[in-house]
Amino acid sequence: MIRAYFYIRLDGAYLPAPTAQDIADMDAARTAARTIVRGLMRQHGGDPRLLDAALVIADEAGATLLEMSFLEALYLPVEPVNDPNRRRPIPREFGAVRTSRMLLSAAMAPIRRFAATRAMR
Repeated sequence: MIRAYFYIRLDGAYLPAPTAQDIADMDAARTAARTIVRGLMRQHGGDPRLLDAALVIADEAGATLLEMSFLEALYLPVEPVNDPNRRRPIPREFGAVRTSRMLLSAAMAPIRRFAATRAMR
């Protein structure tokens, strides 16, 4: 177990009163840092300076163990969905075919809506 101190660096200066926590390893430190940053963003998220802030994790001697920007802490990587039944749209420039019937139907849609509203009166 490591006694880690969490400092916030904002505009090049460290904010006073660091938070201390016992952590098992660097993965636990990274998880704790993300939790702290997300909590701060929930409370003070309207301040744009926070996106330039960083959370610095140091040991008891003051040596830096990890430095994580707030932006990095908020980032959640998105993994692609592995679903063979998922349909992906084909971009028009790569061969999506539009038939004349589809084009006519799209062109007639506003006329149909207008006729439907006139019929209700």
